[in-house]
Amino acid sequence: MTTPATGPWSFGSRLGPLRGRGRRQGPNAGEASVADPELGSRIALARRRAGLTAKELGRRIGLSLWHVQRLERDAVDATPHLLAIADATGRPVSWFQETVQRTPIAASAPSPSSAAEPERTAPGARFPTVLVLGSLTLLLVIRAFTELLSVLPRAANFVDIPIFVLLGVAAAFSSPATKQVRAPAPALVIAFLFLAVFALAAMTNLTRVEPAPALMFLYGFIGPVVVFYAVHRLWIPGSAVRLSRLLVVITVLQLVLAFGVQLPEYLATKNPDVIAGTFGENAYQLVFFLLVSVGLLAGIFTFERRRLVSKLVPFLLLAVMVVIFLAQYRSLLITTFLTTLLLGAVLSFARGRGALIGILAVGGLLCTLVYVAQNVPELKFGTAIEQSRGDPTSFVKQRLGPAQVVGQLYTEDARFILTGTGPGTYSSRGWQTFARAAISSSGSNVAGDYVKALTNGRLYTTDVSDKYVVPQLLDAEVVDGSRALSSPFSSYLSLLAEVGVLGFALIVGLYVWAFLFTLRMTMTSVRTASDGDPLPALLCASTVSMFVLLQMAVLENWFEVTRLTFLAWIVFAVVTKEFNARRVTA
Repeated sequence: MTTPATGPWSFGSRLGPLRGRGRRQGPNAGEASVADPELGSRIALARRRAGLTAKELGRRIGLSLWHVQRLERDAVDATPHLLAIADATGRPVSWFQETVQRTPIAASAPSPSSAAEPERTAPGARFPTVLVLGSLTLLLVIRAFTELLSVLPRAANFVDIPIFVLLGVAAAFSSPATKQVRAPAPALVIAFLFLAVFALAAMTNLTRVEPAPALMFLYGFIGPVVVFYAVHRLWIPGSAVRLSRLLVVITVLQLVLAFGVQLPEYLATKNPDVIAGTFGENAYQLVFFLLVSVGLLAGIFTFERRRLVSKLVPFLLLAVMVVIFLAQYRSLLITTFLTTLLLGAVLSFARGRGALIGILAVGGLLCTLVYVAQNVPELKFGTAIEQSRGDPTSFVKQRLGPAQVVGQLYTEDARFILTGTGPGTYSSRGWQTFARAAISSSGSNVAGDYVKALTNGRLYTTDVSDKYVVPQLLDAEVVDGSRALSSPFSSYLSLLAEVGVLGFALIVGLYVWAFLFTLRMTMTSVRTASDGDPLPALLCASTVSMFVLLQMAVLENWFEVTRLTFLAWIVFAVVTKEFNARRVTA
């Protein structure tokens, strides 16, 4: 360890002037920054002048890279570590008490690592992070106010559009929070290629393509990518714990609503459709969010043992599993099981608590499933299990029916393999919204009335949908009380039909890339994580979100549902920014 040039100092004389300074009183004292907002910058300056990276400094003083970065951002009080920092950087403690004007950064030549340091921000500059968190909150809870409490007009369900615009404009007119941390390029490249395919499909099918359904198609598939880059530009590294806390609070809110408000109604009516949390009348969206929450909670239990919620994770996971089953969507049973297995496999690399929570999650899932199948017959999980035992391929066979219709479409006109039938013309969400406006105003979809007003009541039809889609809707087989397996609605099918094989490959490739990219970051973080770091848990949640979306898109047009995709891509943007910012400063 380097000895300060000024000679030996006693512990009391070196830390005495700093004792008691800068600890904010109150409930957040543990997370308080020092009163002198320049202490963190002086630590960073001393480290750079000593030719050390943040990771090397952390190794010398016995702290993780994440903790050193928090010290340099003044996110925590650096006083307890100041003696070790002074020794490691070859500076007396008195140097850290001097004003920055006495030791200006410009006065010394930067070390090779200094250019990679993340920029510090004033408190007011954290508004972009607040904007991201506020937008996500509004997106996830708005339907509780429009459909559950009915205190807002149902038109407020379209809040994703102003959120999309607001984030895009804010990102366009702001400088990046950390210039050295660039967003990964593949998503942008894929988006531009898909735009070219979209244009080709539209121009070669001008007689059947209409602007509004086509633009809605484009917004559904490309909007999440725009949100990803906007959030990546706006997000300030070091705020991961704020996103984690927000998602935990919203998870608890879902459970409170499900058990406190919706379960009594379910017991009275035996109608499981009422179990939807803050997602109004759409339990599918609730199940997606809860699966993402499972990833987050499992990560918190493994890597953030000191958080209060960590002690409650086993109970929260059990409650989440119960709500998932009460929501009745048996078609997501395989997805739930595969997601739990994925988490168990990933967390097992952390050993100890990671392997334990993986075993608990899988065991809790199986026990809950057995109990529900035996004691709640109206949910029909027992029937689904018996059917799977009799023919394990029955799920796949039933879902292949609508896919064969797309094959028939290709056979009758081979041109559609390359160009598709045109965006918004087959079974995408764009087609659904405009072609089914007469019935979409009921239930959880409020677009119908607005579409009818926009089109003066004119029904939107296309020749390909009339021939291939409408007959499937009329003859759709009910399987265990649901048409999910026989429905022509699926992101995969609509892409194949409307923009051809190339457009399908681009969008599916986009989500596969996002899943593999976040999985790689997760595995790296799991192996190197330090106790208390919130990033590994968020990475688990991000991995789960992409993994589940890839499966849900088989059943419906979920790649176009912004309440799901915006959540997934916002979390993906945050974890990517946080992960890469640490690599830059390592």
